[in-house]
Amino acid sequence: MFGENNEIVIMALAGIALILFLVTIFIFSIVRYRRRVAKEQEEKELMTKQFKQELLQSKLETQEETFRHIAKELHDNVGQLLSTTKMLMGITEIRLGHLPDTLNTANATLAKAIQELRMLSRSLDKEWLEQFNFLDNLKSEVERINSGEVIHASIEGDTTIAMKPEEQIILFRIVQEAVQNAVRHAAPSHLSIIINNSETLEVKVVNDGKPLPSGFHGMGTTNMRHRAGLFGGTVDWQSAPEETIVTICLPLNQSHEN
Repeated sequence: MFGENNEIVIMALAGIALILFLVTIFIFSIVRYRRRVAKEQEEKELMTKQFKQELLQSKLETQEETFRHIAKELHDNVGQLLSTTKMLMGITEIRLGHLPDTLNTANATLAKAIQELRMLSRSLDKEWLEQFNFLDNLKSEVERINSGEVIHASIEGDTTIAMKPEEQIILFRIVQEAVQNAVRHAAPSHLSIIINNSETLEVKVVNDGKPLPSGFHGMGTTNMRHRAGLFGGTVDWQSAPEETIVTICLPLNQSHEN
C-alpha cells in the first residue's frame, strides 16, 4: 500500500511538473510573441516617422527650388513687364487725352503682369503640394534644362504614376538629384529620363557626358538611397565612357501611413 501511494505521489508530481513546464513554455511563447510584435510596431512607427520627416524635407526643398524659379521669373519677366507699364503710364500722364491707345496698351501690359504673378503664386499654394504631380514637375525641369540650349533633355516611357502626391514629391526629389548631378558634373549633350511603370516603378536617368568622378558618392547619393529606401526601393549607378545610367527602382505596393 505504501509503495502504491508513493507511485501515485510521484505520478502526480510528474504530472504537475509537466503542466508547469508546458505553462512555462506557453508563457514564454506569449512573452516572446508580444516582444516581437512590439518590436515590429516600433520599427513600423520609426519607418512612418522617417517617411514623414523625409516628406517634410522634400516639400521644403521643392519649395526652395520654386522660390528660386520665382525670383528669376520676377526679375526677368514680370519686372520687365512692370517697368514697361510704368513707362507707358508716364507717357500717358504727359500726353493725357491724346494717347488712348497707349493707355489701353498699358492696361493690357499690367493685366499680363498680374496674370503672371497669379500663375507664380500658385506654386506657393498649399494645394499645389497636396496635388503634386511628378510628371508635370519633371516636364518643367526638362524645359528649364532645354531652355539653356546646351543639353537636350527628354522624357520617355509611361505617363502615369500610381503613387500618392506626397510619395511623388519624394520620387521627384530623387530623380531631380540624379538629373542635377548629371548636369553639374557630367556636362552631357543629351539626357534622357526613361520611365517604366509596371509592378515595380523604374526610372532611369541616362546621360552621354563624362563618367562619374571618383568622389561621386558625396553628390547627394546618400539622400537618394535613403529616400528610395523609404519605399523599399534602390538606386544604382552604372558608369561607362559613353554613358552613365542612374536606375531608381521602387515597388508600387508599398504604403505609408499619413
